[in-house]
Amino acid sequence: MASVPKSRVLPSKEAGLFRQVLQLYEQRQHKKALKIADTILKRFPEHGETLAMKGLNLYFLDQKDEGHECIKNGLRYDLSSFICWHVYGLYYRSEKNFDEAIKCYMHALKYDPENANILRDLSTLQMQTRQYEALIASRKSLLQQRPGLRSNWTSLAIAYYMVGNYAQAEAILTKFEETLPDEPPKEDAELENSELLLYKNLVIYEAGDVARALEHLDKAEGQILDKLSVLEYRAKYLAALGRTDEAVKAWSVLVKRNPNSRAYYAGLEAALGVAGRPAERAVLYAGLAAQYPKSELPRRIPLDFLDGDAFSAAVGAYLESYLARGVPSTYVNLKPLYADADKRARIGAAAHAFLDRLAAAGAATVPTTYLWTLHYLAQHYLAVGDLAQATAYIDRALEHTPTLVELHVTKARILKHAGDLDAASDTMTVARELDLQDRFVNTKAAKYLMRVGKNDEAIKVVSLFTRNDSSGKGVSDLHEMQAIWFLTEQGEMFRRLGQTGLALKRLHAVKKIVDEWVMEQFDFHQYCARRGTVRAYIELMRSLDSIYAHPYYRRAAKDIIDIYVGLHDRPRAAERQAELAGLDEAERKKAIKKAKRDRAKAAKKEESDKTAGDADPLGRKLEQTATPLDDALAVWKPLAACVPGSADVQQLGFGIFVRQKAWKAAAEAYAAGRAADAAAPWLADAAAQFKDAVAGEALADDVAAAVAAAGL
Repeated sequence: MASVPKSRVLPSKEAGLFRQVLQLYEQRQHKKALKIADTILKRFPEHGETLAMKGLNLYFLDQKDEGHECIKNGLRYDLSSFICWHVYGLYYRSEKNFDEAIKCYMHALKYDPENANILRDLSTLQMQTRQYEALIASRKSLLQQRPGLRSNWTSLAIAYYMVGNYAQAEAILTKFEETLPDEPPKEDAELENSELLLYKNLVIYEAGDVARALEHLDKAEGQILDKLSVLEYRAKYLAALGRTDEAVKAWSVLVKRNPNSRAYYAGLEAALGVAGRPAERAVLYAGLAAQYPKSELPRRIPLDFLDGDAFSAAVGAYLESYLARGVPSTYVNLKPLYADADKRARIGAAAHAFLDRLAAAGAATVPTTYLWTLHYLAQHYLAVGDLAQATAYIDRALEHTPTLVELHVTKARILKHAGDLDAASDTMTVARELDLQDRFVNTKAAKYLMRVGKNDEAIKVVSLFTRNDSSGKGVSDLHEMQAIWFLTEQGEMFRRLGQTGLALKRLHAVKKIVDEWVMEQFDFHQYCARRGTVRAYIELMRSLDSIYAHPYYRRAAKDIIDIYVGLHDRPRAAERQAELAGLDEAERKKAIKKAKRDRAKAAKKEESDKTAGDADPLGRKLEQTATPLDDALAVWKPLAACVPGSADVQQLGFGIFVRQKAWKAAAEAYAAGRAADAAAPWLADAAAQFKDAVAGEALADDVAAAVAAAGL
C-alpha cells in the first residue's frame, strides 16, 4: 500500500476527534459530528477525510448541495484516501446513482483492499444492481477475512446460485456445514440451520439432480423444522421421479392437510396422470368433493375442464349451492369462465333455470336465495354486455331488498358501463352510506367521485378511514400508507381536468412508491443472509425483478409519458395562445383576468402547502420541465425492462424515441412491438410517422440496418 500523505496525518488530539466524527455519523448524530468536524477544520482546513465526513453529515442534514461540494473538495485534497472514496460512494448510493457508487467503492478498495465495511457496502450494491459475477469476487474476499460468520458463507452461496452455478453453491454450503460444532445448536441456530438445509436441498433440485435432492431431504428431515416444506418437496420429487404410488400418497396427505390449496390438487392430478382426461378428472374431483364437503375447490376446479352438458350440470349444481347460501362472491368465482362463449351462455341458462324453479316454488318461501339469484343475473348480463337486462334484474333485486349494499355496488357498476358516471357515483355513495364501516365500499365511493371530478368530496370520503393528523389530512396519510390506487385515480382525474402539474405530482408519487419498494431491498441483503431466511430472500429478489410491471405503475407510467410527450409537442405557452386565439377582445381580457385569479389562488394554496414540507405542492416544476422527453424516458426504462414483450409498452418507447430522433432505438421499439403483437393497430401509423420523420436524414450504417430489420 502507498505511504500515507503527510496532509492526512493529524495530531493525536485531532485524530481522536476524527474518530468521534466517524462514531457520531454511525450513530446518526449528524449535528454533533458536524460540530466536531468544524473544530478539526479550523486548524487543518485541507484535511480531505474530515472535509468528506463533514460533507456527508451535511448531506444527511438536508444540505445536499453544500455537502456534495465538501465531499468533492475532500477528495480533491486526498485522492488516495479510502475514506474519501468510501464517503463519495455513500453519497452516490444515497442519490440512487448506483453505478457511480460502485466505481467509488472500487477506488476505495485500491487503497484498502481488505476493508470489510467497504466490501460489505460494495456487495450490497452489487446485489441491488444484480451484478452477480462481481458479487462473487466481493463475497469471496469477505469470506476469506471472516470465515467464522455464517452470513459470509450463505451470501457467497447465494451469489453462485444467482449465476446458475449450483455445484459451487452446494459446495460452499457443504463446506460451511463442516465448520458447525457437533453439539446441539441453540434455538435460533436450530432454525437457521433448518432453513439452510432446505436451501441446500433447493439448490440440489434446481441443479437437476432430483434423486439426490430426495435423498438429501430424507437424510436431513430430522433437522428441518419446516415440516410443511418437507412434505411439499417430497411430493414434488416423487412425482418427478415417476414414483407414482408414493407421489399420489404424498399429494393426498397435503390435500388432506389443506383442501383449499389449488396447487395441491394440481400436484395430485399430475401424479395420477389424469391431465387432459376430463372424464377421469371428473371422477377424481367427485370423490374429493365427497371427502372434503366444506372445501369449494373440488366443485369449482371441474368447471375449468368440463364442457357441454356435463358442464351445464356441474355449474347448475354449483350455482344452486352457492346462491342458496347467499355467497356474495359467486360471480367472482365464476368470472374466469366467462372468457368461453359457450360456458358463458350455459352459466346464464343455469341461473335462469334456477330462478324459474324458485319462482315456481314461490319466491316468498326462499326470499334470500331469490334475491341473490337476481343479483347474480344482473352481474351476468353486465359481463355479457347486455346493460338493459342487467339494469332490469338489478332493479328487481333493489325493489325486493333496497338496503343490501352489494346491490347498489352492482347498480353503480352497471351505470358506469352505461356511461352515466354521475349517476354511478351517486349510487355508490348510497351503497357507502348503508354501511359506513365498510372500507371497501368507502374506497369504491371515493374512486367513483374522482371519476366525475369531485376531488374535495373524494378526499372527505377517503379521509373517514385515515388518521387525519397531518396538515394534508387524508391525502398525506394516503401517501404515507402508499395507497397507489388513490394516487393513480387522483392523478388521472387531474389530467382529465387539465391540471397537468397536479396530475404529474400524483402520478410521480406512484413511481416514487414503487422506487421505494425497490430501495427497501437494502434492508434485506445483509439481514436475510445473517438470519438464514434464504429461500424467502430469493423469492423476494425474483419478485422485485418484475416490480415495475405492477398494474398501477403501468397505468401511472403511461399517463406520465403521455403528458410529457404532450408537453414536448405543444409547450404550455403555445397552448395558452391557442386557447385565446378564437376569442374576441372582451373575452380575451376576461380569460386573462380569470387566469390571473386562478394563479393567485393557486399560489396562495401553494404557499400554504409549502409549510407542510412540500416545496412543489402543485407540481409546477414537473410541468415546467425543460426536458420532457428525458423525463418520460426515465419512467419508461424500468417498465420496458420488466415487460419488454408488451406491444403497448413498446408503443410508448417508440413515441419517445421518434421525437428524440433516436432512430435506431425507435426502430428497435417498433420491431419489439410488432414481435409482441403483429396486429397492434398503432403499428401502421407508427411506420408512416417514422418514414416522415427520417425523410431526408442520412442514417448511419448500424441505424440503417436496424431500420431495415424492423421493416420500416
